[in-house]
Amino acid sequence: MNLLKYVQIFSLIVTLILFSNCGSNETDPTGMGIDEPTIDPMISDLDDDGIINEADSCETTPSGAIVDAYGCRIINEYDSNYFLVWQDEFSDEGALDITKWYHQIIPPNNGSWFNGEKQHYTDRITNSYVSDDVLIIKAIKESYEVDGSTQNYTSARLNSTFSFRYGRIDVRAKLPGSAGTWPAIWTLGTNINEIGNYFGSTYGNVGWPSCGEIDIMEQNGWDKTELIGHFHWGHTTTGEYASYGKIAIIEDAMNEFHIYSLEWTEGQLKVLLDNKVFLTMNNTASIPYDNPHYILLNIAMGGNLGGAIEADFSSDSMQVDYVRVYMKE
Repeated sequence: MNLLKYVQIFSLIVTLILFSNCGSNETDPTGMGIDEPTIDPMISDLDDDGIINEADSCETTPSGAIVDAYGCRIINEYDSNYFLVWQDEFSDEGALDITKWYHQIIPPNNGSWFNGEKQHYTDRITNSYVSDDVLIIKAIKESYEVDGSTQNYTSARLNSTFSFRYGRIDVRAKLPGSAGTWPAIWTLGTNINEIGNYFGSTYGNVGWPSCGEIDIMEQNGWDKTELIGHFHWGHTTTGEYASYGKIAIIEDAMNEFHIYSLEWTEGQLKVLLDNKVFLTMNNTASIPYDNPHYILLNIAMGGNLGGAIEADFSSDSMQVDYVRVYMKE
């Protein structure tokens, strides 16, 4: 075999080797020319928390959890055992977010509201709206008719569309200063059958007080420095009404924002003011605090705790900076 033949055979072997390697790839362990899929950390979100992997400092956050800009669950500033599960920071100007709040406007007591109250509640933006990142619930002196019943004041009564069992609520609010106003931050069991509330038509099967009521904050209508935390319930066996509450004095509740809170566990209920406990009650089998509750925000006029309305009243409001609900794992 001459030299030319050797050169031709050698060239053929080299060509075959090069051809066989051209389809290989370090990412192709099969050797079949098929690349394994790669994960781009710049666009992928493996824990489905809305934060891409590249920016995610907490890579195993449960799907659907509320997280911060780093992908980490938001904890309560006072108790790190609680994680944020629902909130309204009132950051959108104008009308309320109707996916979070429901206007309760149907009077449940033969055309009026209970406790001798003197207002009708409306869903008008004049009575509840967001301005400068704050919810305004505004009571106004004006004649207003609902189904043939006329009252001389209007206001708003909001139901959260979110309910929960056991957890912590923090509401940062500034209260009205006019005599006769009766603002409240409170909860009711979703099983209350009261007409017109958000949950009643679906879950309502008991009356008040068997549903349980938790007053996180009620402001006295004639002494605006006096705030009340109160539990109302019906005995789970006998239905007999009972209540337990305490008074706190806050001199600047009308001029400054304060944080009104509830901590609710299977064994205990606590009402807090600026994270200081001022009302505690054990949660036992005889009281009905084992059912989900929803949040209410409102201003009533007059009535049992509102008292006499000042003669020159025109309008006043409760301002709410945020509402946050936390739960433990």
